[in-house]
Amino acid sequence: MAAERLGMLLLGAALAGCSALAGFARPEGDGGWTPAERHAEVAARAAAAGVDLGAGTPPPAAPRRLDLAAVLALAAEGNRRIAEARRDVEIARARVAEARGRLLPDVTGAGRYTRYTDPQTTGVAFPPGLLPRGVAPPVVTVREAEVGVVNGTLTVPLDVTGELRHALGAAQAGYRGERARLWATTLEQEVAAIRAYFQLLEAEHLRTVAEQTVAADREQLAAAQARFDAGRLTKNQLLVVQVTLRDAEQELLRRTLAIDQARWALNDACGLPVNAPTEVVDVPARPEVPAVEDALRAASAHNPVIVALLEEQQRLEETARSLARGRLPRLAAGGAIDYSTETILQPQRIGSGFVGFTWDLGTDGRREAEIAEARQAVERNRLELECDLRAIEASVRETQQAAAERLAALSAAEAAVGQAEENLRIRREQFAVGRAQSEDVLDAEALLARQRATLASALYEAHTRRAELQQLMGLPLDAVVPASR
Repeated sequence: MAAERLGMLLLGAALAGCSALAGFARPEGDGGWTPAERHAEVAARAAAAGVDLGAGTPPPAAPRRLDLAAVLALAAEGNRRIAEARRDVEIARARVAEARGRLLPDVTGAGRYTRYTDPQTTGVAFPPGLLPRGVAPPVVTVREAEVGVVNGTLTVPLDVTGELRHALGAAQAGYRGERARLWATTLEQEVAAIRAYFQLLEAEHLRTVAEQTVAADREQLAAAQARFDAGRLTKNQLLVVQVTLRDAEQELLRRTLAIDQARWALNDACGLPVNAPTEVVDVPARPEVPAVEDALRAASAHNPVIVALLEEQQRLEETARSLARGRLPRLAAGGAIDYSTETILQPQRIGSGFVGFTWDLGTDGRREAEIAEARQAVERNRLELECDLRAIEASVRETQQAAAERLAALSAAEAAVGQAEENLRIRREQFAVGRAQSEDVLDAEALLARQRATLASALYEAHTRRAELQQLMGLPLDAVVPASR
């Protein structure tokens, strides 16, 4: 029985070894995770992200009704892309600490215990007759059988050339650049939340317009059917009304899909579960659009893209200076303590101090290539800054005028809706007495639907353009949050 158990243990060990060897030999490996572990990790991440993996997880019973201020607060805390940008800032902070550490003293310690099979000895050869008769020549121990050695060294870099200080300056500029990119990401994601917020409001109002159009087309179809049954309308005219009604019903379905898409986008920007039944509060106030000159001045001073490129410019220049200073010798000073357990030599503890240098003469040419690359990167960043300055000016002008145009369209639509409603009333009366065709009534309904759609979308599109302008200016979006109703 003992032999059988031993055989089973050896077989199990062999199988485990073969399995491990197979995983080691395969080029793709297995990552150390089983399929069940991978599924559990995906499920855990999906639960944290508020994602439904098809398990039928019901959404919250009561929908959340959010105003614009609450949406911005949720985006600042729950948006995953903003969280990624925060991690990048912390990574840049660690790089600064690493660069600063090169200027600080470096303390290292080392120790070793050695056990030899035998001590090492040597004899001493004396001239004949020097030792008394009967006295054996002495044996000198050169190395003991057990030896313990401990060493501690403190090294202080002497940054006479400024190489390390320029490297620290480059890391600090990189940190400031990451903070600027974090602000750019924050503005971008908050604008995405605002855009989805107003797209949801716009889609809900456009669905209302589509419902009104469907109701009007059904009413017109009933009237046309009655006239067709009385022989006062041709079949072609009736078919036109029927096709128009079907188109209106399809438009209603499309508007319903647009509401879902806007809600999904809003939930994503806010960090809420993707399919949460979020509702938003209407915003009736008009946005105030600044003059283009004021917007350009603010963008030149606060736009995070410009700020990040300026910091990147300094980082690249400091990096090039640090590399150039590497042509000079690197000096260092410090002290050390050595201790040994051997008693052969005295003292067992010895202190020392030193000053030295290392000098990379760069005969392989790699440093010069790195310097040339760094200098070209400086020039490339300058060109990128010029391109972005031009693009930002064009975007500021375009966005400011787009917001003004949407407000003008809103004013025009407010007056045009009443006129279009009166036009439709007249056409229906004319159709009832036979003085107008079905096409005339349908044209009047289409005109009213267009004006209602413009009225429903122009205000929200103006708010979106205003938020985009605030993003280009690099200013907090809280300042443009209108009062909700």
